[in-house]
Amino acid sequence: MRETTKQIKQERNKASVIDSGFVRRWQILILALTGLFAGSVTASGDFALLDHKGQFHQLSRYAEQDAAVILVVSDQDQTSRRALASLQQIRQRLQTDSSANDIVYFLLYAEANPDRRLVQSMVAVQETDVPVLLDDAQIVLATLEAQQLGDVFVLDPGSQEVVYRGGLGAPDDSGDSQTDALTQALTGTLGGSSDVEESARATGPDINYVYQQQLRERTVSYQSEIAPILQRRCAHCHVEEGLAPWAMNRHLMILGWSPMIREVVMTRRMPPGQIDGYVGDWQQTHELPAQELATLIHWIDQGAPQDGEVDPLSEAKPETEAWPLGEPDLVVDVPAQSLPATGIVDFLLESADLSLSEDKWLRAVAYDVGDKSVLHSLMIYARNEGAPVMSETDLIDPEVSDYVSIFVPGERADEFPANSAYQLQADRDLAFKIRYLTSGRETVDRTRIGLYFQDEAPDMVVETLEIANKNISIPAGAAEHRETALSEPLASDMYLSSLSPHAHGRAKSMQLTAVLPDGERELIANVANYNFNWQLTYRLQQPLLLPAGTRLEAVTVYDNSLANPYNADPDVSVQWGVSDQDEMFNHYVRFLRAR
Repeated sequence: MRETTKQIKQERNKASVIDSGFVRRWQILILALTGLFAGSVTASGDFALLDHKGQFHQLSRYAEQDAAVILVVSDQDQTSRRALASLQQIRQRLQTDSSANDIVYFLLYAEANPDRRLVQSMVAVQETDVPVLLDDAQIVLATLEAQQLGDVFVLDPGSQEVVYRGGLGAPDDSGDSQTDALTQALTGTLGGSSDVEESARATGPDINYVYQQQLRERTVSYQSEIAPILQRRCAHCHVEEGLAPWAMNRHLMILGWSPMIREVVMTRRMPPGQIDGYVGDWQQTHELPAQELATLIHWIDQGAPQDGEVDPLSEAKPETEAWPLGEPDLVVDVPAQSLPATGIVDFLLESADLSLSEDKWLRAVAYDVGDKSVLHSLMIYARNEGAPVMSETDLIDPEVSDYVSIFVPGERADEFPANSAYQLQADRDLAFKIRYLTSGRETVDRTRIGLYFQDEAPDMVVETLEIANKNISIPAGAAEHRETALSEPLASDMYLSSLSPHAHGRAKSMQLTAVLPDGERELIANVANYNFNWQLTYRLQQPLLLPAGTRLEAVTVYDNSLANPYNADPDVSVQWGVSDQDEMFNHYVRFLRAR
């Protein structure tokens, strides 16, 4: 029975990865653009959170596992300590059964906006290796209807259903009974049983739902609260004829799509490109703050009502200027591209002549996109015009090409930090790496870029360090494959100002660490939830000084398994390549160096 259950689950997963790589990649693009329109648009039980180490966990990514156990805890709490000890006992009991490897365990921290260092201390004291999920807005706790510390849930990661609910951590004989009940429930689940009885609820202290209590005491206003959140976080991409699949242009649209909005924010697919906000001080982490997330979810769960006579999303907006920074000093046409109505358009590599008469100090780049409904990303390189081109990839070879900037939807200009500029030499042309998504109609994209120069030499020179690894090799089926690259030591003191990580569909997370001259390591960035559909640039609030001799270690973790919804084919090993069927390992790090 056990093997049959496992085999059925594996076959079901394999069936979702259609043998045709072409069809699968098309499905992946549709999936990514629509925020996972899988079947119904009713609210899902799926969710995603970071743990105390900054690792991203999404329940559905454990679909090949038979069960996920989630125990609600807090620090400085006796019930939580007893419950964790009981959970460790259960794990040890089940270790004699090889099928116990198909259970994943999590602790779910009960406090709003937890201090990660406090949680890490708790883990150290309790000597556990179980990940502690941090639910800043207490949304997952509320969705599970957790009430007390010591509440424990068994979920089916495939269906995201709660198959068992009970408690742990009660004192004396009651605690033993709870432990036995959970053990029996897990044994039954591993044996393929869907008829598992619940045990008595937990008896620990009540959970203090900070935001939910505040929101229950008043009516959330669409006009003054929800619409501004959507305008600030979402509506700049969800526009008419944009790359997003629908426009946030009136309440009726939000109401219709509200179940999907709930799902994609619960699973952290939207807003896109979220970096771990606990590491570094970034201008934009692309995540919803806890207060905004709790408010949005509460409003949706109340039926997404409208109030007031004015709909802020439907108000007429001023005409958008072609150039957000004013008229450029030089306009460069990206070679026009004719695109089909449907199908996959692989990455394109193009170039354009500059014919500069002298070196220029470049202070900013702006983008005038031809067809916003198809342009996914545009990477710009300054390339030695005399370098030979034996193949397309030579256009972006780091030996002869400097990474300059990238366009993604929602960002119209890239201004370098104050008092800094990039030296665009006279013998340089431009090269482009372009990605398109088809929109259901044939079109021609005629995108332009604007270059802004300054006459005076800057105080700080912009330089980009490309940390790349072209020797990556990702085994078939590997769910957690790690690749690294280490830069050469910095020749002088430099200020790190931004990071632009780049990879394809199998990449799941990225980290950048400074290895200082004395050997000390400092984690600079943790892109915990990397999504190749959003090739974003992360900019520090204040540039970070790194002394001469510092080396940068870049890490990319790849998921080439069935559990990765963006994986084109988990049955093949993957190497470096420009095509979206291949993978890449590139971390573009922008520095400022004193001139």
